Amino acid sequence: MNKGNISKYVLMVVDFIVLFLICFAGNMIITKDIHQFDLAFVISSLIISASKVAICFVFKTYSMLWKYSIRRNLLKLILIAVAIDVLYLVLSIIPVIGIYTGMRTTIFIVVLLLEFAYLVISRFGISVYFNRIVTLKEDLEASVNAKNTIIVGAGSAGAMVLNEIGVDPKYGYKVVGFVDDSKEKIGKIISNVEVYGPISNINEIVKKLNAKKIIIAIPSVGFAKLKEITNLIDYKGIEVEILPDKSKLLHKGLASTIRKVDIADLLGRKEIELEKESVTNFYKGKVVLVTGGGGSIGSELCRQVARMNPKKLIILDIYENWAYDIQQELKFKYKNTLDMQVEIVSITNRPALERVFKAHRPNIVVMAAAHKHVPLMEHNVIEAVENNVFGTLNTVELAEKYGVDRVHMVSTDKAVNPTSIMGATKRICEMICQAHSTIKQHTTFSITRFGNVLGSAGSVIPLFRKQIKAGGPITLTDYRIIRYFMTIPEASQLVLTSSSMAKNGELFVLDMGSPVKIYDLAVNMIRLSGLEPNKDIEIIETGLRPGEKLYEELLVKTEELDKTENELIFIERDKPLSLEAIQEKLDKLTEGVKLGDDAKMKEIIKSVVPTFIEKEDANRNFDGKEVK
Repeated sequence: MNKGNISKYVLMVVDFIVLFLICFAGNMIITKDIHQFDLAFVISSLIISASKVAICFVFKTYSMLWKYSIRRNLLKLILIAVAIDVLYLVLSIIPVIGIYTGMRTTIFIVVLLLEFAYLVISRFGISVYFNRIVTLKEDLEASVNAKNTIIVGAGSAGAMVLNEIGVDPKYGYKVVGFVDDSKEKIGKIISNVEVYGPISNINEIVKKLNAKKIIIAIPSVGFAKLKEITNLIDYKGIEVEILPDKSKLLHKGLASTIRKVDIADLLGRKEIELEKESVTNFYKGKVVLVTGGGGSIGSELCRQVARMNPKKLIILDIYENWAYDIQQELKFKYKNTLDMQVEIVSITNRPALERVFKAHRPNIVVMAAAHKHVPLMEHNVIEAVENNVFGTLNTVELAEKYGVDRVHMVSTDKAVNPTSIMGATKRICEMICQAHSTIKQHTTFSITRFGNVLGSAGSVIPLFRKQIKAGGPITLTDYRIIRYFMTIPEASQLVLTSSSMAKNGELFVLDMGSPVKIYDLAVNMIRLSGLEPNKDIEIIETGLRPGEKLYEELLVKTEELDKTENELIFIERDKPLSLEAIQEKLDKLTEGVKLGDDAKMKEIIKSVVPTFIEKEDANRNFDGKEVK
């Protein structure tokens, strides 16, 4: 029997005893004679009291949480008590029933008043106990467990954070100081909390105040300043959190917006919001098919399309687990307001793929299905060609056959001067889409090319997280390797935005910002975990993998690109091949598939993609000084 049940039964016993005594008290007050009791009155009083407790038990009034529903529970108790008293009074004054309860009208009134007083006092007492004493005890425990916290930034945002988390111990913060660079603020007091400084002394201040948490409360902080602050902090045993930028701050519940500093905060690029009303209107009321809809990019595309109120969303993937996950997520979020269908189909299975097109007649097709793992495709060349190239061809040709309005392909920066089979096959896919854009027909085509995506399947960041969780080491292919990054939502918004603005045949590229040295990425991820690089977690260089570049091609060379209405989206000046030219290339690839030889297929790909060069040649002229 748990503690809650014990308390419930104790209260039942107390109620029974008190209600029984109230009957005696009522009788004594009226008769003024303590000796005027007979056996019938005693028995009826016992029955009345037991009945009240029993009915209250049946109606679960003893199981209710008095802390949260005092008024409703008290009203129910009083109604039950009154109803039973009235019943017994009626039984007393109707002689034909032949039951003597000893209840008289005057006693009845006094008993009701005493019961009312008892129930009100006892139940409000219980409520006060829970709301004051128990809550005080909980707050005291929370206060004891709260961690000493320093707020970086003694401005209005920092003061707001203090005012909210400082008055409620449940948040687990005990603010012991501010840190700021302003000489006017250092040494001053904000709500009994002193301002220390400058920020460059933060580690000394942390030790002095025995702080275990740091909150960076500067919503307007730029990347450079944020990186400067985070680089100063000795993360050993310290949790570092941050407020979002001003546009994402909540007017209420400020504490709920505080989050841990994430590696995305330190990558040197601010996430952009690309979705506009014109983009929403483009997808609204349309039947949208997303191939590869269960993947990291594909599933985010589905999430964003779902927000735009499409007529129907078709999620197509060969891997049923991922497709099921995004289906259940969207079902839970949109209930019956989203018409959605999941199709488990490989884009290489043309008859099955055609059944999907014939059944749903999509208006827009977003092609995110592809094999994307660079090293794996180096050892599975024919599979890469069959899935990426001929799967894309199947989708393109069926889109034309069934009158799709817009086909948009998701591509990669690895298609630029490719050094891998994956990159080369994606370049061929681009060629296919652009060649088909030259046909005078209803269906139009466009492509979006972007770099690495934070947290996507195959991304280095999930791998590093797993390695850190396992205690290391972090395996890094080359200390000099650099990459461009963006977030999954940003990449998906880019795809949908560029698709909506396309006319026909455009190859869109995004300004990816500044490159990131992967070694620095590993170091920062270790430090953000409260550990020390190359001490707690070792970083090991393993050598470049097959098909991997030391550096990615710069996507945006403004002198070679055309601008769009969005300052971060550009159009590649890339002349499409004719259908005849692309067909010649596809014929060669078809023969390569028939041969069933990966090595020979690789040579065929070199002839089909003139910009495809071996990894060693691509990296030979790389100047490591650029990233040191």
